[in-house]
Amino acid sequence: MSMRLALLQNDSVPGDKDWQLTAISEVARHLAGRADLLVTPELFMTGYRLPAETLRALAEPADGAFAQAVAALAQETGVAILYGFPEQDGDLIYNSVQVFGADGKSLALYRKLHLPSDEEQAVFAVGDRLVTFDLCGMKVAPIICYDVEFPETVRACALAGADLVVAPTALRKHWAQIAEMMIPVRALENGLFVAYANQAGSEADWDYAGLSCIVGPDGQVLVRAADEPAVILAELDPASVATARATLGYLRDARFKLMGPQ
Repeated sequence: MSMRLALLQNDSVPGDKDWQLTAISEVARHLAGRADLLVTPELFMTGYRLPAETLRALAEPADGAFAQAVAALAQETGVAILYGFPEQDGDLIYNSVQVFGADGKSLALYRKLHLPSDEEQAVFAVGDRLVTFDLCGMKVAPIICYDVEFPETVRACALAGADLVVAPTALRKHWAQIAEMMIPVRALENGLFVAYANQAGSEADWDYAGLSCIVGPDGQVLVRAADEPAVILAELDPASVATARATLGYLRDARFKLMGPQ
């Protein structure tokens, strides 16, 4: 069994949920029968670069109206959909992703662990756990943006059994080396697939790098977008994870308890 994975690198309209829903609907319907999982960028529902008060006002619970629309879209198209959104949970707001399976049922909800800026820290509470879900014979671990820049995060996903780490992001152009250099390393050092789904275009004062990519467990880039809006696809073979880990035994040989000078 293999997984047909698609990443949407979109030029969002910040604050316009209807526009965002239309965009993902068009893509998902186009991918029906051609993809098993569609992944959007970070905070897809609203766009990323918005004032704190706007993000709070637009946030929805994990079973809100936008979630219900995405669930129905997944069921209609037979494509599982993982999307980013500001999640309201009581008085708290999280930078979250949720995935709905092809049956329209929620497979996982993940809250970002690492908040990189004063702007994010002013809005969002911090997540406290990794999650995984099973799809097409693969164990998938969703994380978000800055999370992937910590080797410990992806290593923890690998130790939890993940074959694929999916990282929606909102990466600016001046950090392009993260997409170009770091993402392949994360895949190689853990022997797993890494999918990095970024924004395209601009939001307010930010220009996005694009460069969304799907990288194999040997560190080779299977497909990469440029900086324009795009949908990229790759077929993932779970057997290549075992092959990569047998070739490079990082997970087997790491001395996790050896921490600094004794």
